[in-house]
Amino acid sequence: MQDARLRIGATLLLSCAAFSSVFGAVLVAVWWAVVARGERNLPGRQAATVIFGAIIIVAGFTEAFGGDGISYGFRMSVVTLIAFWAFGRGREGDLMNTAVWAFGDRIGFDLGLTAEMAVSSLRRIEKDIRDIRNALRLKGSRGPVYDLIPLGFTLTIMQIYRAREQGLVLATRGYQGGGTFTPTFHTTKTDTIAFFGSILIIIADFAAFAGYL
Repeated sequence: MQDARLRIGATLLLSCAAFSSVFGAVLVAVWWAVVARGERNLPGRQAATVIFGAIIIVAGFTEAFGGDGISYGFRMSVVTLIAFWAFGRGREGDLMNTAVWAFGDRIGFDLGLTAEMAVSSLRRIEKDIRDIRNALRLKGSRGPVYDLIPLGFTLTIMQIYRAREQGLVLATRGYQGGGTFTPTFHTTKTDTIAFFGSILIIIADFAAFAGYL
């Protein structure tokens, strides 16, 4: 999808539908298989191992302690696939364009700047994971399962450090909030159809939930 507004809107709708129920997750998975062909932007093996490994561990604990871990694991996996599609396909400035279009130069600029910095940090994660795994291997890795905890802890610390550095840069440059930005968008017929499909999915999911009640 070329239009960032429609892609972000579809992402929100699809994520809500996928997380709310297994039925919604199945519909979203079908949408992803049909619409996201060639644009799935799946991560590398190392990043996928950490991300989906964490989901499996949480799902396993949930199932072991009497919860519906299998449902949780499936729903979160679909939500994650949608996130890969949405943000892997995105171009720099998409979130800024959408935020300023929706909320204006003051609040929208601040939200867009924050979102762009967050996505920029997320895109560094795969390289971070590779570097951390190399370091763990040199120290004597005990396997991917045992590496998940130090990986997650180190990634968290690195993200906090980067956020602090970005804040210092903005403060040094005198940033106090707001700014001037002119958003631009390019909408295709495929974008419109895909977004309409996400609306139908959330409606179907809501109807199924209402029928269950």
